[in-house]
Amino acid sequence: MSEIAQALHFDKHMLGDGIEFVGLIAQNGRLLAGNGKNTFNLSEEQMEMFFMNFSLQQKMDQDYNYNFGQAQFTVTERENFRIIAIPQDSDTLIFVMDKNYEFLSGVKGLLDAIKHIKNL
Repeated sequence: MSEIAQALHFDKHMLGDGIEFVGLIAQNGRLLAGNGKNTFNLSEEQMEMFFMNFSLQQKMDQDYNYNFGQAQFTVTERENFRIIAIPQDSDTLIFVMDKNYEFLSGVKGLLDAIKHIKNL
């Protein structure tokens, strides 16, 4: 598991107002660590496909790093939730947020925290 995952601990304190799920997925789409509220119901198979989708998206985005630079994060906005994916080496941090949560300041705070962890 990456140093980011070890530093974040993925416990309930990460699930503040508006954050429904936080997790770290491996390059193969497997959940390495995570925690969530019971606000969205997905079967185990659906969760596996959900994570694989974001893992594949991050892998495909790497093909354009030379042209556009490395992706800092991606946002998927759905009717009920907003999903933020933040690439971390070969892993991907996933945050599922309430659609009303002000995500830009939250994401910038997360990126600052990750940068701080990497500089330790």
